[in-house]
Amino acid sequence: MDCPSCGDELVEIGLTVDGHRLTMVSCSECDTRSWHRDGDAVELDGVLTDLSATKTRYRRSLAN
Repeated sequence: MDCPSCGDELVEIGLTVDGHRLTMVSCSECDTRSWHRDGDAVELDGVLTDLSATKTRYRRSLAN
């Protein structure tokens, strides 16, 4: 997939949160980013709300 702003190749990073697929699409060349929930475009504040509303299922100490 190519960036609609500059034509460079896009990077896509996805994760699943409470059964919903969240995807960030980013261009390294022009720093354009977009977020999608289950294929629909969403604003970053919507993604942050989704993540903050999700209960932590486990915690692991990184000190081990």
